[in-house]
This record gives sequence, C-alpha cells and structure tokens, in this order.
Amino acid sequence: MEFNAPSPSRWLLALFGASLLSLAGCQSQTPEQAAASAAAQVQQKDEKFIHTFTTILRSYALAANEDELTGVMNMIMTVDAQNHVVDCSAKRGTLLPNEGQNNLRQAKLAKLVTELCWTTLFPEVSPKVFANAKDTQVIVAPMVFTPLMGLSDEQQQLQKTRIDLYRQIRFFREQLFVGHDIQSIGVASFHLIADAQGKVNECMVNLNQSPYRSQGFKVDSALQQRLVTQCKLLDLRKMPGFANYPKGLPMGYVQVDYSPWMNGHKQP
Repeated sequence: MEFNAPSPSRWLLALFGASLLSLAGCQSQTPEQAAASAAAQVQQKDEKFIHTFTTILRSYALAANEDELTGVMNMIMTVDAQNHVVDCSAKRGTLLPNEGQNNLRQAKLAKLVTELCWTTLFPEVSPKVFANAKDTQVIVAPMVFTPLMGLSDEQQQLQKTRIDLYRQIRFFREQLFVGHDIQSIGVASFHLIADAQGKVNECMVNLNQSPYRSQGFKVDSALQQRLVTQCKLLDLRKMPGFANYPKGLPMGYVQVDYSPWMNGHKQP
C-alpha cells in the first residue's frame, strides 16, 4: 500500500523545504545541512502517515471481508484542502497467481473497498502538499486480499471476532447514520443494555475526538441526543451477534466513526 501524491505536490514539498532554509539562515547549520534536515523531517512525516494509514486500512479490511473475498484492488481516495474526502473509488489490480477472472467477486470486492474508503477515518494529509484552498490530493492504496489459510484456532477465533464486531459497526452505521447530515468528525461510542426480545432498555452515547482526525471534532449535543433517542428504538434482534445472548444483552459496546462524507456525499 502506498501514498501516491501527484508530482506538483512533491514539488510543493520541495518548495516548502526551501522556504524553511531562509528562516534557518541565522542558525549554525549550513544550507546543505538545513536542506538535508528539512528533507529528513518531511520523509519521516510521510513514513508515519503511510504506516498509520496502512495499519488502519489493513485492520478494517480484515474485519469487513466476511465473505473471504480474494483479489487485488486499488482504493482511490480524493481529499480536498480541508482534508475532507470528496471522492472514493476502487480499481481492479493485477490478478493473483492461479486466480481466474470472476466479475461478481471483483464487484463485491470493489464495493467493500469503496465502503472502507468512505466510512473509515484515516490520518490527515499534510496541509503543506496543497497548492491552494481548492487543491485536491489523491491517495492510491493497493490492497491484496489473500486466502486466510493455515490459521491457528486462536487466530481463527480472533478473525471471527473482528468480523462480528465490524458487522455490528455496520449495523449501527446503517441504522443511525445513513440518510442523516453529519456536520463533524469523531467517534460515537454506544453503551447499551437490551432484553431478550431485543428491546433497548438503556443506551448511553458519547461523542469523542478521533485520534487521527481531532481537528474536525466539535461538541454536537443535537447529534448526541438524536443518537440516544434512535438507539433506544433499535430492534437488536436484527443486529449481528445478538442471537448469542438468548437472555438479553447485559452490556453492549459499539464504536462508530462518523464524518460529513461517511454516507458517500461529496463536499460542495
């Protein structure tokens, strides 16, 4: 998985490094040392961004792939200068060895990758790479889905837990966020208790900053109250995994990333 910035952005990074040299002229570093230091800092930040981005994407991709789809797909995300996601798409990559063409599987994989692009909160792109307030950047993340073979019993259970948790996240997202206009960026935490008939007796909702997108968070009491009200109206018999609690859910906990673009809406 890689972060592919258009060449103008790389050039902008070089220009930014050059502008730092003029500010550092009175320091003891030579111009060559200052340039090398600035370049090293830029590279370090890029590497941190790539590592964090790929770690998040890999984790969510494993959890979301409940059908054990295989193949190679490029996730293509476009962000604007405010670091809002304005477009998401998926493009088929090179076929895996011994893998035949399967259009239905590829379509399902493309849908999964596009969903991850819109709904997952990733770290912000450095504002220094944007030429102006109307500029956009494209992130291309090649994703390889391979068969999960040779897993130990413990690893199989861990993967099953990942899938179950993501299915619950998707349930809450579809029930409580789809079709609503979201105005901020954050993480909604649901703490709930339900009886054996799936009726929610108690639901507490907390809205918190995302560790990756803290700048977009704002206190939104209206959103919080709406989520509490609608959470209490849920029929948890429809929630994946609820059948494991025939006597009711003593304490449920689900976290959902939310953002203005989570429903696939493009920013104006």
